[in-house]
Formats: sequence, C-alpha cells, structure tokens
Amino acid sequence: TVFSITDKRFTSVVGDGESDLETLILSDERAVCMAGYFLEAHAESLDKVLPDGEVKVLADLGTHCRGALFLDGEAFMTEALQDAIDEMTRGVDGFHFGRYDVRVPSEKDLAEGKNIRIIELNGMTSESTNMYDPKHGLGFAYRTLFTLWRKIFEIAAENRRQGHKPDSLWRVMSLLTGYVSGKTSKELS
Repeated sequence: TVFSITDKRFTSVVGDGESDLETLILSDERAVCMAGYFLEAHAESLDKVLPDGEVKVLADLGTHCRGALFLDGEAFMTEALQDAIDEMTRGVDGFHFGRYDVRVPSEKDLAEGKNIRIIELNGMTSESTNMYDPKHGLGFAYRTLFTLWRKIFEIAAENRRQGHKPDSLWRVMSLLTGYVSGKTSKELS
C-alpha cells in the first residue's frame, strides 16, 4: 500500500528580465532564508539577469537543509502508481515497510507508474514527509506518525508469529557502534 506521496519542490527563483540572480535570491521569500548558501553556490552567475519567466533551480537536492518545500502529493495517487510501487517492492526480499525517494520525468509518468527512478530506499525509520506540508498542522503530523508506528508494530508482530527472531539489544548496539566507527555489518559478524 502506498501510504502517502510527497511532492518535493526544489528552491528556485523566476527571472523577470531585469533583476540579476543575486537580487532574485535576496527578494525570494524562501531563497533568502538560505541566501548565504545560495550566494556562495552560484557566485559565478550572481550578476546574470534571468529572462522573464525563466526558472533557475538553486538546489538540486530535495532536502529541508537546501530549502526544498515538501507538499502533500495525495493528488498524484493512482492505481497504476500503486501497482508499479507494489511490483518494485515485491522485488526487495524482506521489505515490508519504508519510503522510496524517486524521480520521474513528469507528473504524467508518475500517474502512469512509468519511468520511475529510485534514488533511495529507506526502511522502518523513514518518515511520511507529506506531513511537512505547510497546510497540515501538528495534529496531522502526530496522527500520521502514530498510524505509521502502529503499522510497524503490526508488521513486527506478524514477522514474529512467522518465526522471525528480532535482533538482540546487543546486536543492535553492535551495529550502531559499527556504523559510527565505519565498520560494515559483515565486519561485525
């Protein structure tokens, strides 16, 4: 089941045919919050005037720390997309819960479940990032988290009923220590 979709919008500015890139960054409500970073990252083109209507993407990473806006993408949910995600997920042995970070060429491709490129797959500790949409309040975020945590516990209980044994606290701590020290799980075994 696809629980949610997040529409990530990269920080960008739109040219007006008169203002240089620096002015556009400093006058944009969202970009100005990261002005130090964007001015440094685009130092070579700050004096360039963008043609009217031209969009300049300032960051190509869809993260909060680069100013990306996370919107609820529920409107993009289609049966074809659900089917495509289900097919991808069935190919990952032992995967029952998580978040795909994907890129698609167009909204049409997303709706049709086509040309989906997986950038990252996050497991149990992933978040439903649609809850960061500014239109949602704190109550929505808590309901979302509680629903996800309930699903995680239900999956864990089912796995235990099927005979799977959870890792011991010692094993989890060992993996965490190994991760921090840069060792792989094979080196810790």
